[in-house]
Amino acid sequence: MSVLTQRRGDDGLPPLLTDPPRRQQGRGRPTVTSHKRRTSYMPVIVCAGIMGITMADTLGATLGVPQLAKSGFGPSSPIDTQWLLTAFALPYAALLPVGGRLADVFGPRRLLTVGLSLFSLAAFCTVATPMWSLLLVARAAQGLGAALMVPASLAMLLATVPASRRAAAIGIWSASTGVAGTAMYALGGWFSQNMEIGWRVLFVPSAFITLLLLTLSMTLPRPPHTRGVVPDIIGCLLLGAALVMLTWAVVQSPRRGFDPYVIGAVSGGTLMLLATLARSAHHKAPAIDLGLWRNGRFALAGALSALYGLVSLPLLVIMPLFLGDVWLQSPELIGAAIAPNAAGVLIGSIIAGSLIKRRGPRTVIYLGAVIIAGSCIGLLHLVIGTGQDLDILQAWLPLNAALGFGFGLLNAGSSAAAALTAGPERYATAVGATMSVRQIGGTIGVAVTVVLLERPLVEAPMPGYTSVVLGSLAVAVFAGGLGLFFGAMKSRGVKTRVPSRSAQPPATRLPQPQPQPRQDRPVHPVARPAVHPSIPLPRRAVPMSTPMSAPVGDPVAAEMLRTLKETTSRINLIADVLLDQQRPNR
Repeated sequence: MSVLTQRRGDDGLPPLLTDPPRRQQGRGRPTVTSHKRRTSYMPVIVCAGIMGITMADTLGATLGVPQLAKSGFGPSSPIDTQWLLTAFALPYAALLPVGGRLADVFGPRRLLTVGLSLFSLAAFCTVATPMWSLLLVARAAQGLGAALMVPASLAMLLATVPASRRAAAIGIWSASTGVAGTAMYALGGWFSQNMEIGWRVLFVPSAFITLLLLTLSMTLPRPPHTRGVVPDIIGCLLLGAALVMLTWAVVQSPRRGFDPYVIGAVSGGTLMLLATLARSAHHKAPAIDLGLWRNGRFALAGALSALYGLVSLPLLVIMPLFLGDVWLQSPELIGAAIAPNAAGVLIGSIIAGSLIKRRGPRTVIYLGAVIIAGSCIGLLHLVIGTGQDLDILQAWLPLNAALGFGFGLLNAGSSAAAALTAGPERYATAVGATMSVRQIGGTIGVAVTVVLLERPLVEAPMPGYTSVVLGSLAVAVFAGGLGLFFGAMKSRGVKTRVPSRSAQPPATRLPQPQPQPRQDRPVHPVARPAVHPSIPLPRRAVPMSTPMSAPVGDPVAAEMLRTLKETTSRINLIADVLLDQQRPNR
C-alpha cells in the first residue's frame, strides 16, 4: 500500500512521503517505532531552537532600545531607536507568507540552511557594526533570514516527524518562544550591564546559537519537495516597500506634518500595496493568498492575530522605558522585572491548548482579551500613580505575569482559529499568513507608540505612557468583542452545511419488510451436469423469492412499494434458480 493512501495520523494530517513504510519485524531488524524515536528528536531540537532564538532576538531588541539611547551610539531619543525593532519586523512580515512555498520549491532543509546562515551572519554584523545605519541594515537582514527559516522549520517538522508524534512536536515548536523569552529577559539585562560590550551582548546569542543550529541542520534528512511555481518575489518586495513607506509616514507625520515627503510616502506606499494585491489576484503563488483571505472566518482569525500584535508589541516596548524612568535604573533589574511576562506567555499557551480542545478558540480568545484589558487597567493605575510609594514586587510583578498570561491565551486562540479554519492541508500557509499579519500589526503598533510618546493624546501624569496604555486597553476590548463573533460565524456555517433529517421526503421512509413462511414455488427442469464440484452456500432462513407485503397508507408510496416488490420478486426468483444449479448432485 502506498504511503499516500494510508490512514491519517493522530494529528489529522495524512502520512507524508517521508514517513517510513510498515515492514515486517524479524530477527535482528529494528522496529519502526525505534527508528522513528531515533530520527525525530533532532528536527524538533533544531526547529524549536529556531523559533526560540527568533523570539529572543526580538525581545532582546526591546531591551536594547533604552540602552542604545543612553550609550550615544544611535539617536539620542528612544523614539528614534525604535527603528531597531521596525527594521527587523518589516522584511519579516513581507516574506513570511511565501516562506512556506519557498520551502516546498527548494526543500525545507535547503531553506533552513540559507535562513540560518543569513541570520547568523547578520547577527555577527549587528554585534560588530560601528554605525547606526549599518546596524539597521543588519537588523533588516536578520528579519529576512527569519522569514526564510521560520516557515521552513514548520515544514521540516511536518515532513520528518512521525504522524503519531507530530502534534507534540508542533506544541514544543510553539512553546519554545516562551522559554527563550523568559531566558532573555532574566539574563539579558544582567549581561548587558556587566559586560564591556554593553547592549551588543543582547545579540550575541542570536549569532552563536544560530551558528550551532546551522551545524546541527546539516544532519537533518532531506525531505522530498515539489518543484512547483516559484512564489511571487516581486510581490513580496512591493509589499515590503509599501510597509516601509507607510511606517515612515506614520512616524514622521507628527514632526514634519503633511509635507511633500510624507504625502509622497503615503501615496507611494498605497500604490505599491495596490500593485501587490493586483499581482496576487493573477499569480499562481502570490505574495498574499487572496483565496485564503476570502474565507470570512479566516479573515476574522487574521484580524485577531493583527490585533494581538497591535496590543502586545507596544506594551513590550514601553515596559523597559517606563521601568527605567520611574523605578529601576539598572538594566539588569529591568530585564528581570519583565521576565514574568514571558513566563506568563508560556503558561498561557500551554493552558490554552487544553481549553481549545474542550471549548474551542472563541472562549480562549475572549478570556485572553479580558485578562489583557484588566492588566492594562492595572498598568494605567501604576502609570498615573507614579508619585506614590509602590512596592515593585507586590504591584508590578503579578500584574506583568497576568499580562503575559493574557498574551499567551490570545496568541494561541487566534492561531488555533486560523488553523482550524484553513484545515490540515493548508496549516503551514495559514500559520505563515497569521504570523505575517501579526508582525504587520506589531509594526503599526510600534509606529503609533512612537507618535503617542512624542505627541500624547491625554493630559495626565506621564501622558505618553498613559496614552499608549489607553490605546492598548481599547485594542484589547475590541479584540474581545470581535472574538465573540468567531463562534457565531461557526454555528451559522454548520447549520447551512448539515441538512435536517425532517427535510427528507417521506417517500424515502419505507417500512421494513416482514418475512413470511416459505411457499412452494414451481419446479423448472434444469439440465444439470453429471459431475460438479461442491460449493458451500450461505444458509438463508427465508428464500430470496419470498413475497413481501406491508400496509402503506399513502397511495403514492403504496404504488412505489408494489412496483418495487414485483421487480424484487422477479430478481429473487432468477437468483434462486441460479443457486439451485450450483447445488451438488445427491
